[in-house]
Amino acid sequence: AQADAKVYEHNLKEIAQKTWQFFKDYLIQENNYLIPDNYQEDRKQLVVQRTSSTNIGLSMLAVISAYDMGFEDLPLTLELLNKIINQVYELPKWNGHLYNWYNIKTKEPLIPRYVSTVDSGNLVGYMYTTKAFLQKVNAEQELINKLTEMIEKTNFRVLYSEEQRLFSIGFNIEENKLTDSYYDLLASEARQASLVAIAKKDVQPKHWNNLSSTLTVLKKY
Repeated sequence: AQADAKVYEHNLKEIAQKTWQFFKDYLIQENNYLIPDNYQEDRKQLVVQRTSSTNIGLSMLAVISAYDMGFEDLPLTLELLNKIINQVYELPKWNGHLYNWYNIKTKEPLIPRYVSTVDSGNLVGYMYTTKAFLQKVNAEQELINKLTEMIEKTNFRVLYSEEQRLFSIGFNIEENKLTDSYYDLLASEARQASLVAIAKKDVQPKHWNNLSSTLTVLKKY
């Protein structure tokens, strides 16, 4: 059993190493340190030239995880985080939110411009985690301050319907309005956005109660 556990551990670490290699290969200056959304071996253009706010946040966690796994040392880890964060800091935004998609070569948002509640919730959650890591390793304060500023400026209230007490799935910049569909389940992909928005005091805790009440009603049926 002990031998099987070692084999299992070895296999998992090998998968983790290969996964990290994707990030290491593509978090490069040529891509403005913005991780591509996906790679597919069976198409002419292997890597798409776009990224999302979720992808960007995940790339920060991948860098931290590579350090935790012993794949990279602290100087390289901090160098990559510094480059990612500084690029994200300069990206065009809407009420502090990153747009749903960016061209990784030009750093311009893709048209139609859209802000996704889920993706913003993911990104800010990842930013909190990255900030905690940087504080733990005594990173450059300026970098921590930039993360803090981006977190604080990401205004979730503009994605929230006071009437519904729920989050819209997002905001269409071209039409200048919220999408008329809402996340009304506690166990939805937007739950992290709800937690983040409440923690930032962008929305009232009663929003969470509304989600919980919806789930309770559904359980009755």
